[in-house]
Amino acid sequence: MGTYLMGIDNGGSMIKCAIYDEKGNEAGVGSRRLPLIMPKPGMTERRAEDVWRANVQAIRQALSNAGIRGGEIAAIGLTGYGNGACFVDARGEAVYNCIVSTDSRASGYLDRWQKDGTEAAVYRYTYQNLWAAQPAALLPWFRDHMPEVLRRAKYTLSIKDFIRAKLTGEICAEITDASSGCLMNIKTRQYDREIFRLLGIEEYFHMAPPFVGSTDITGRVSREAAALTGLAEGTPVAGGYFDIDAGALASGVGDDKTLCLIAGTWSINEYITTDLESGFGKFSNTVGYLPGYYVVEDSSPTSASNFDWFVRNFAEKKGDLRHEAYLRCDDVLRQMKPEDGDVLFIPYLYASATNPNSKGAFFNLSGCHTRDHLMQAVYEGVAFSTMFHVKRLTGGDWRRYACARFSGGASRSSVWAQMFCDVLQVPVEVLRGSEQSAMGAAMGAGMACGRFADAHDAISAMTRVAGRYEPDRGRKALYEHKFARFEKALDALSLFHAI
Repeated sequence: MGTYLMGIDNGGSMIKCAIYDEKGNEAGVGSRRLPLIMPKPGMTERRAEDVWRANVQAIRQALSNAGIRGGEIAAIGLTGYGNGACFVDARGEAVYNCIVSTDSRASGYLDRWQKDGTEAAVYRYTYQNLWAAQPAALLPWFRDHMPEVLRRAKYTLSIKDFIRAKLTGEICAEITDASSGCLMNIKTRQYDREIFRLLGIEEYFHMAPPFVGSTDITGRVSREAAALTGLAEGTPVAGGYFDIDAGALASGVGDDKTLCLIAGTWSINEYITTDLESGFGKFSNTVGYLPGYYVVEDSSPTSASNFDWFVRNFAEKKGDLRHEAYLRCDDVLRQMKPEDGDVLFIPYLYASATNPNSKGAFFNLSGCHTRDHLMQAVYEGVAFSTMFHVKRLTGGDWRRYACARFSGGASRSSVWAQMFCDVLQVPVEVLRGSEQSAMGAAMGAGMACGRFADAHDAISAMTRVAGRYEPDRGRKALYEHKFARFEKALDALSLFHAI
């Protein structure tokens, strides 16, 4: 058996493959940025064949960068954005584009379900708040608008389960991912016909694939996949994790005293607990990565992807590599103080955290403001969105946590990490390594193949804190004032809903 562990992360912005030794040292990383297809406003998709090809390329690149052969990989784990949908036939081949978790085509169903009580009825089974990109909402949308897709489909899979099927030929749904789609009874840990009936989609109950555990060996790399990727035929592939679980596991969150914040495409804010916590309209529970635990989280696609938009349209120079533009923005912000700008940015370019019809906005612009003020507002708006979620998630009592573990693209900016720390006024720790979700998937693979006894063993072996930020108490009052204005701006967005 090989000595390395591989984690593959299909995120909302990037597809990444990372290889680790058993001490958590990063041996090699491969990545591919795959543009979204937006056939109509609110729709975010990718061609399934492009997604699989990008995974193949990321795997090959990671092996090459690590300087190892496929046979040196002991096991493979997968993770990816939750929900969205990959409709596949009985062979696991996609019958439609992969729908990404930022998709909002089904938002109209949410309005109806909120008004007629369906959402509240479903919550009693799922402990999940409904949102537009869940299979629970996408299935009725396709039934009503593109029924031919459902006629051709055998199953609906998450993105990582689709990639696992391409690697192994085995079709199944991993339980942490499945518990987020609002179709599973979280108490029985089974798909529930009553949920399907409440949503009016009982005829599609057969599209729910069988469950597997996160650290089960669910298949092995097929001959065909081995030839494409450079992996060794027969390499074991674990069930994997929903990316919020993978990120928290790799962040070393092994108890209920630590907040976990992930700022990538999504603003993901979570903690773990042994009790289901009712938070209808506020937060959701999913099956956790630790036995007997649930992950309680509140999230939305209101994070660093908004900054990507700003950089792409206002900060990149011809010939730039993307990271060069990011570093230049950091340098500018490092010279600015919070009191230098009073522009507010609402990071709802791709979806909202408060109302499905809300959009992004700049507030309080005047003729004296420059691009740098707008940039500062984007940085702050993303941090304030995290603050909004954390406040809702914890009932306003987030300072009871000893610290927050912080990962995702924003955590790689020391300026931004300090801003998050100052906004929250709790210590913030960032983790070693560049790909936390991929590392979490690799840790699960290590458990599946017997390299680690359990999650705590994996955390002890692989997770390391790279840096710690302490809050600047002198900025507490200023950021509280700015955040109060941010909340008022969120309320103002309702003025546009009727237009």
